[in-house]
Amino acid sequence: MELPVYMITGFLESGKTSFILDTISDKQFSKGQRTLIIACEEGEVEYAPDILKAAKAEVEFIEDEEEFNPEHLSELVKKHRPTQIMLEYNGMWSLRTMAQKAPKDWIFYQIFMFVDHSKYQVYMNNMRQLLSDNFSIADIVVFNRCEKNKVDKKTLRRSIKALNPKIDMMFEYTDGSIEQGFQGDDEMPYDLNADPIEIIHDDFGLWYIDVMSNTERYLNRNVRVRGMVFRASNVPKGYFVISRRAMTCCADDIQVVGILVKAPNAADFKDGAWVEVTGRIIAEKQSAYKGEGPVLNAAEIKETEAAPSELVYFS
Repeated sequence: MELPVYMITGFLESGKTSFILDTISDKQFSKGQRTLIIACEEGEVEYAPDILKAAKAEVEFIEDEEEFNPEHLSELVKKHRPTQIMLEYNGMWSLRTMAQKAPKDWIFYQIFMFVDHSKYQVYMNNMRQLLSDNFSIADIVVFNRCEKNKVDKKTLRRSIKALNPKIDMMFEYTDGSIEQGFQGDDEMPYDLNADPIEIIHDDFGLWYIDVMSNTERYLNRNVRVRGMVFRASNVPKGYFVISRRAMTCCADDIQVVGILVKAPNAADFKDGAWVEVTGRIIAEKQSAYKGEGPVLNAAEIKETEAAPSELVYFS
């Protein structure tokens, strides 16, 4: 039987425990279900027995990462027989290996990541790779302890959505207010009203982030874009990826980014060829996206010259 799991990760004192307590206290969330909280570290905020009892929740602690394995986790489930799990995951443990250690019947409904904005730059300077790995897996990142007018949301958007275009972002300010997304902060360097929307080489990175995270505003719009032909094992016949190589967090982390192009003559263009594609953006379910994503339905494809710079950036 599948068991829904809500994961909350972040470094020590990032607000994970407080969020879990607030969540299980909400009757709209608990609805009388039995919740097992698995806490992989202990912070200053404790799990108050009265709150746990009222929410029909119990807590088990795992301090050693070696104990986070399918056998031990299954034993905890058998002991408590919960109908859902809240997993407070240690922020120093990478999310990339987490799924391999969880029981196969665990279904991760949502993965929340909490980041203390006042310490964000310190984290990036000292633990960039770990932070980047976790950003790439999380569904929602919550920046808390934010100060008004001191949050560079554009820079955060570009750097984090380069790692995970589908991630949602929230900002919790020191005055208690909460802001979701990037209200009024999504200006792009190209003309969204043009027909077709012209994506020059330098803008490819920002366009990729935006078309992946805000596909709806490009649907049925004509786009002209240049890039390299790329194919992976999950790209079906009649398609290729129009791509660029991008530096996502550091010089050692260069990835291929791009979106699918659909064309009857897709096979005519070899991997690595530079092409200019003009077409209409549609949405399709594709294994390459693990769900629905944007596809450039090509009206014209022609070879073109390579970009002056090999890499694209997200700023």
